[in-house]
Amino acid sequence: MPSDGNLRIVLFPFPAQGHFSAFLSLAAHLHDAQPTADISIVSTPRNVEGLRRRSSSQTRYLRFHALPFVPAEHGLPGDAESTDAVQPLHFITLFEATESRSLQDSFDGFVRDLIADAGADAARVCVIADPFLAWTTDIARRRGVAHAIFVSCGAFGSVVYHSLWNHLPHLRAPGDDAFCLPDHPEVTVHRSKLPPYLLHADGTDRWSAHHRRQTSAGYDTDAILISTMEELETTGLRMLRRTMGVPVYPIGPLVRRRTEHSDHTGDHNDDYVKRWLDTQEERSVLYISFGSYNSLRPDQMVDLAVALELTGRPFIWAIRPPFGFDIEPTNGGQFSAEWLPEGFEERMHAKNIGLLIHGLAPQVSILAHASTGAFLSHCGWNSVLESMAHGVPIIAWPLTADQFFNAQMLEEWGACVEVSRGSWPDSPALERERVVEVVDMAMGITAKADKIRQSVKEIQGMISRTLEDGGSSKTALEEFLKLHGRIMLKKG
Repeated sequence: MPSDGNLRIVLFPFPAQGHFSAFLSLAAHLHDAQPTADISIVSTPRNVEGLRRRSSSQTRYLRFHALPFVPAEHGLPGDAESTDAVQPLHFITLFEATESRSLQDSFDGFVRDLIADAGADAARVCVIADPFLAWTTDIARRRGVAHAIFVSCGAFGSVVYHSLWNHLPHLRAPGDDAFCLPDHPEVTVHRSKLPPYLLHADGTDRWSAHHRRQTSAGYDTDAILISTMEELETTGLRMLRRTMGVPVYPIGPLVRRRTEHSDHTGDHNDDYVKRWLDTQEERSVLYISFGSYNSLRPDQMVDLAVALELTGRPFIWAIRPPFGFDIEPTNGGQFSAEWLPEGFEERMHAKNIGLLIHGLAPQVSILAHASTGAFLSHCGWNSVLESMAHGVPIIAWPLTADQFFNAQMLEEWGACVEVSRGSWPDSPALERERVVEVVDMAMGITAKADKIRQSVKEIQGMISRTLEDGGSSKTALEEFLKLHGRIMLKKG
């Protein structure tokens, strides 16, 4: 790479599909704002291969660099380089592997070489890393380059989750169903919103240790970029700025375009899904997806299927093996019939009322279609933003991490109704009648449904305005790019 004076931007996402999507969207926005910048994404070899495939339209300005990584050396299966290849119970092993000394040394060497290619001008290099890879601040300080953390989640959910791990406040209120956050006493958290690995954390466990290492390193960043907007999350952003003490730039929502980095790996192609949607009435279809690695318990999956049949409404369900089963089923890759009511999929197909996609669905295309009327979602932040950007109300079933607090905020906005919570062994059973009730509440011809749709429409308009030229999010990104070279770099 010649020493041409261009800005070198290094993007380092955590290895999870939602994080990859957000960083690819960030790359596109950075290129739009700074067309001369050299933008690189670094990850492990298998992830780089996948990123190349997903970003074919971005290859003219986006470079990739694979950091050596051997999963077996970290106690992982041979192909396990991202969360979708690891059982949730073993996520902590992957999280710890991403902060290994070998990965840190490889990244340090890459940054060193990038500075050399920039004519030894460290001021022309900027590292933008995931919060779960905050150890990169140490390398940035040592090499004298600028550093920013890119938060692909919402501000409110991120701050609450940060506080929960930082202070473990549930330990101070062992008999209470709800408790306040010590650093944000205005926020009350219900114990049912804590996943088991957090509920059972005591400060000495592996999860606590990992989060505290990354939290501590994160305070040493120069700035925070976040995929939200000032108008949508005024309170959450105020809390985030108070917590981190560095400039925070709300540059979102970074929503995928329909032609951009598709992560569709299901058994029906995009054209088939579109043709199926074309046969349905406007706003009549319920889209169901729990993200790239979340799933339900077997009993919850059966109950959901029965409830869907009871509603009589058309649906698309991006379905995965239930929680606790192999991510890739051993029976030739086939989805086991025992995970659904007998004859369910065949009945839905025969009536043209239900389309099951085994794997990931073309989510953006589905949400953008006029036939889609609501989204039953785990409330991962990317899904929240994509649904709101396309004017689709959400039926919330949060499963882990910040998803509970995203759902809470959506309800406060009047944009969703919660139907259930959690999928771990001690989570409550799904109430079939509740599903029918909530689907009608979000999709029916009622005053409640009209009110939800109106709230979502207002948020959709807000998102459109903020991403226009002169909008707050574009202005925030331009300000970050203009100022990052003059940030007073902290010295380690």
